[in-house]
Amino acid sequence: MPKTIALIAAFLMTALVWGGDARAQLPGDDSHIQLKHIMAPSLVKPGSPATRIRPLTPIMTVPKAEDVPFVCQRAPRAAEAILNYFYKNPAPVTKKGELDVKTLDDNHRLVAAHVNRAFGKPIVSEVYFIEGGKSFGSGMMGRLPFAQSQGCGRVMEEYEKRLKEALGEGEGGQ
Repeated sequence: MPKTIALIAAFLMTALVWGGDARAQLPGDDSHIQLKHIMAPSLVKPGSPATRIRPLTPIMTVPKAEDVPFVCQRAPRAAEAILNYFYKNPAPVTKKGELDVKTLDDNHRLVAAHVNRAFGKPIVSEVYFIEGGKSFGSGMMGRLPFAQSQGCGRVMEEYEKRLKEALGEGEGGQ
């Protein structure tokens, strides 16, 4: 047990020192954009027509970096499209009543097609889900070197800053 704790502490210290701040990077190609969690219908048990509501956190893959601001501006449309998908096809569960993540992951392109239909053009390539209302772009998780998921808040701030610079409003001259 002490070796495990020492190993975890060493890993976290290495991540903090070596990794820097992963959120300081601008979104690139194959960006993962995390939406706020949604309350989606899921089956009570396999094959049952009854449903219950579960929190799910969607993470969308956007292949082109220039499409990320478009996706973030229309995040409510994406959330609505995902909810429409789940109202037609409630999230599957295992025999134990847990969310069947494997089946959800197998349908990631189908969910992306619903989102793209709401956007009016094919922008999102995949949509993955994590059970619960999780935030992976902040706190300790956001500082780890492998953290690649971003929320839309920082993306939109950077987009608005670049837009103002392009229009000549800069820092002082409005």
